Amino acid sequence: MARRVIGAALAALALWFGGTAIAAELRIVPHRAAYVLALADGKAGGIVGVEGAMTVDWQETCDGWTMAQRMRFRMIDSDDEAIETDIFFSSWEAADGTTYRFTLRNSREGEVVEELRGRAMLAGPDKGGKAVFVDPPDEVIELAPGTLFPTAHTLFLIARAKAGDRQVARPVFDGASIEGAMDVSAVISAPVAAATAPRGPGIAADLLRGASWRFRMAFFRADDQRGSEPEYETTMRLFENGVGTEFLFDYPEFSIRARLDRLEAVPRPRC
Repeated sequence: MARRVIGAALAALALWFGGTAIAAELRIVPHRAAYVLALADGKAGGIVGVEGAMTVDWQETCDGWTMAQRMRFRMIDSDDEAIETDIFFSSWEAADGTTYRFTLRNSREGEVVEELRGRAMLAGPDKGGKAVFVDPPDEVIELAPGTLFPTAHTLFLIARAKAGDRQVARPVFDGASIEGAMDVSAVISAPVAAATAPRGPGIAADLLRGASWRFRMAFFRADDQRGSEPEYETTMRLFENGVGTEFLFDYPEFSIRARLDRLEAVPRPRC
C-alpha cells in the first residue's frame, strides 16, 4: 500500500530535465513545497481516515538536479486501527537526461520495512536502457525504448500541453519499486484560469502565475493486457514552471488529497 502511495506521488511531483531540446524550451523553477494529506474518499469502507504531510525539496545543481521527498502519514482503517508510515525518497538526475540515481526508505511504526537504492541509465532520447539496484543487490531491470524518468515525463507532459495535445502515453521508471517501469496514460485539460491558483501566507504567489493544466494520469503495469484496469490514478494541476498543486492520489480502496500549504523558490547555483 505505501509503495503505491509513494509511486503515485513521485510520478506526480518529481522534476527532471530530460534532454536539451525540452530544457531550452521550458524553464523549471527549483523550489520547496509542503502539502497537507487527508482522506478524500474511503470508498468500500476499508480506510476511514488519513492525516499527514508531504514535503518536496527540488534543487538545480551544476550537473543536474536533486529531489528529496518525504511523506509522513497515519492511516486509520474501519476497525479503528492506525498505521504510522514514514517514506523518504531522494534522487539525482544528470542534466543530459541519461543517468538517474535513487534511494527509498520506507518505515512503518518506527521500523524500516523496505529500502531500495540503485541507478538507471538510458542510451539516449527515446532509447532503452536498464536499472541496476544496489539494494536489493543484483536486481537488474531492462527499460524499453521510449522510457522516461519521472521529471522527463513531467516536462514531456508540459510540452505536450503547450502544444495543445489532450492525451499522451509513455512508460515511466521512478525507482520506487523493483517492478520496473509503469505505462502512464495522461489526459490533459484545457488551460486553467490563473485566478484559481492557491493562496496563503506561506505560498509564494509569484510561482503560481503562469499557465497551468490539470492532468489525469492512469498507471498500468508494463506487462498488463490492453484494456485492464490501472493500478492507480493521479490527478494534479501542473504549472508551466513545474510547480504542482491540487493532487489527488486515487486507489481502488481509497483516495488521498494533497493540499499545497507552503511554497518557496530555491536559488539556482552559480556554475
